[in-house]
Amino acid sequence: MTTATGGGKGGADAPSRDPIGPMAVRPFGKYFLVRKLAEGGMAEIFLAKQVGVEGFEKNVVIKRMLQHLSSVPDFVSMFLDEARLTARLSHPNIVTISDLGHADGCYYICMEYLAGEDFSTMLRTSARRREYVPLNVSLRVLAEAARGLDFAHSFTDAQGKPLNIVHRDISPSNIFVTYTGTVKVLDFGIAKAESRVTNTTAGVVKGKYMYMAPEQARSGQVDRRADVFSLGVSLYEALTNIRPFARDNDLAILNAVLQVDYTPPRQARPDLPVELEMIVQKALQLDPALRYQSAADLAVELEKFLASTTSASGHSQLSMFMHSFFGPERVASKTRIDSLPDLAGKGWDVPGYVNPSSPKTDPSNTSAGASGPQRFASPDVPTKAIGTSPSVVADRKRQRLGAAAIGALVGVGVLVAGGGVLAALYGLKQQGALPDAGGPEVQLPMVQVDAGVKDEPVDAGALPVPVPAVVDAGAVVVANPPPRCPPNVKPTQMVMRAIKDRYSDITTCFDRYKAELPEDQGKLLVKFRISTAGRISEAQTDMPGTKVSGCVEERIKSIRVPCYTGGDATANLPLQWSVKR
Repeated sequence: MTTATGGGKGGADAPSRDPIGPMAVRPFGKYFLVRKLAEGGMAEIFLAKQVGVEGFEKNVVIKRMLQHLSSVPDFVSMFLDEARLTARLSHPNIVTISDLGHADGCYYICMEYLAGEDFSTMLRTSARRREYVPLNVSLRVLAEAARGLDFAHSFTDAQGKPLNIVHRDISPSNIFVTYTGTVKVLDFGIAKAESRVTNTTAGVVKGKYMYMAPEQARSGQVDRRADVFSLGVSLYEALTNIRPFARDNDLAILNAVLQVDYTPPRQARPDLPVELEMIVQKALQLDPALRYQSAADLAVELEKFLASTTSASGHSQLSMFMHSFFGPERVASKTRIDSLPDLAGKGWDVPGYVNPSSPKTDPSNTSAGASGPQRFASPDVPTKAIGTSPSVVADRKRQRLGAAAIGALVGVGVLVAGGGVLAALYGLKQQGALPDAGGPEVQLPMVQVDAGVKDEPVDAGALPVPVPAVVDAGAVVVANPPPRCPPNVKPTQMVMRAIKDRYSDITTCFDRYKAELPEDQGKLLVKFRISTAGRISEAQTDMPGTKVSGCVEERIKSIRVPCYTGGDATANLPLQWSVKR
């Protein structure tokens, strides 16, 4: 094990983590980890394979507690509470938890894989196209989510005693829509049942301010009506493409939430039916007694409006919309997931299979230790050599497997509705070196990136949104064993992938400090130096002394490029931003 010295928020024993994206397949307990989808302050999310005899294979999602937190009682209790609680909630509109376990020193949750998009991505994609998600689609999604929440709110124990569950973190990012038209409520990670042993720390507000009910923001008594308020905020955003309590900073957001200070929906969107404005306003009442008293009541109102204005808005219509809205290529990338034999045939290291390009695993040795997976396929699995084919990069793009239970996406660009910041990485190119830089310049070609993204801040106590956590560049890091690197991938491609994996961290700087941006549109140029080990040791921007510059430089310097073999070099990263005033 190697270490890098220095101080930082990672702590002396904080281990290094896998970058988000494809990786060498490796066993984890009784599963195989295929791709890292996201990470937050408490856990990492992986697309994984559950395997069995005679070639049985099932796509699942593993939510794994960060290793350095697995020995902290409070975090362990919160994590286990989430698993035990959510596993009991069996409902079509709530994500399914199938397993809770412990492997390689970490607790984990296994949940169903969902091929689709979270509602937040749907709204942002629509806003970027300067249009609205159709009313019948938005209302159907929120009505279904309300039904799932009502089930959780009304859930009882074996003796019939109400558990009084409150989700506490409802937002569009925690509402997921599959390509088959099913709506699922995600992430009960900070949900609280009245009778649960592990209690939320007094005085600590959890969840995202912008979607909180006023009583929750005050750390007051919270019941199911707080989730109704959060649904109302999500409904407002879905109807107007604006977050009602969006402000320039957290304090202003908090004040707006506490006073329920927002622009009436029909002022933001004049063509909105009066009936829908009335539904929103009732859900957003300051006094919980004046709101809908249950999520089911809100669902009834939404369904009543749907029945009176549309001929159909069920699962089949929702599925048709999802396919047409996101397109066949995107749908295919999240529904047609390579099997383990197929991954091995494309040059990925898969335990139990021969890698035809660079065999690094012994197919006769497939165990992962005492608790590892058993042999599940014969050693003569058909494989396909890729040699030096340029299709490696294309294969990786197809392997950008869709987020399960959290809707993680790969792409660059972020639209904050209401906040109004659009920041995009339009490409990377060679352009001048940093002062006294050693070695050649990295020849990074222009990159055209996908549109769908995530930009929600990550709550330290939960994982509401799949945004990569910022790693302090000076933190003490205990390195994992060197990753198995895919063959025939150029150093420039590794650099680009590493930056794209961290785009959300970078673009949040523009949102956080948008007030100091000098114009509505512009470009921030970042020059950075990368070392032989794939560490970015220096970064400068052409806006020195600004908070935006400092934030971006910090994010860039925290990037690590695994499998980098290009030697010491420098490169430029242009960040195009546009502010919606």
